[in-house]
Amino acid sequence: MDLAAALGLGDRELVSFVGAGGKKTSMARLAAQGRGRLHVGYTTTTHMPPPPDLSLVVEGPDGIESAVRSAVRTEGAIAFASRAVENPSRVDVKVKGFDPAAIDALYDATVLDWILVKADGARMREFKAPDVDEPAVPAESTVVVPVVSAKAFDAVLTEETVHRPERVATIASRSIGDVITPALVGAVLASQSGGLKQVPDGARVVPLINKADGNAERRQAREALAAAFDRTDRFETGLITSFEADTLEVVTAD
Repeated sequence: MDLAAALGLGDRELVSFVGAGGKKTSMARLAAQGRGRLHVGYTTTTHMPPPPDLSLVVEGPDGIESAVRSAVRTEGAIAFASRAVENPSRVDVKVKGFDPAAIDALYDATVLDWILVKADGARMREFKAPDVDEPAVPAESTVVVPVVSAKAFDAVLTEETVHRPERVATIASRSIGDVITPALVGAVLASQSGGLKQVPDGARVVPLINKADGNAERRQAREALAAAFDRTDRFETGLITSFEADTLEVVTAD
């Protein structure tokens, strides 16, 4: 699976991931792909558990450029954060990232070739819509990837599957308790209050539907992307992935 090629990444990118159901997995895959030929940084504008396969640099905003510059020379790909989170929920270890402006400044300093950013949280749900103060997307982002899990298809629109289901319902003009259809997912992906919220004007946007492990889920993912393409011209392509099966399909908007 060549995720970097499917996203059309060049040698200088700031890629922000939003949504639910595959942000960290996608970022880890890109970090592994870039390592060895590029200097890659993995971070967040919210909180995150440190990725297990990357060395972690923890330093405040004033010292992060120097710390990252030193670490990435030997490591190739690193994670970086501003501080540890005390008594984290749902995981043993969690770190706090940086404000979007600090990540923009690090990108402009050309310390890293790729910066991969987890720009919101989903509390381990399969689908979400952003809250009023989300997502925190760096203004210098060159690519934004709204993520949805295919496991949300045919589930019921409740808190068990969806983070902030009431916001999803509002965006898609549905009700709590409705079945999550491809059309509903497409509506949220294409909405300025959903997948396109806080996306910089100059960024490319590539929706990604993950966990499409079977034929039925891949079919529903194609339907969801088609519904999204019908609602906005911000998407030139969309991706359907299964990291478990190591498959990737690129879907082009007509």
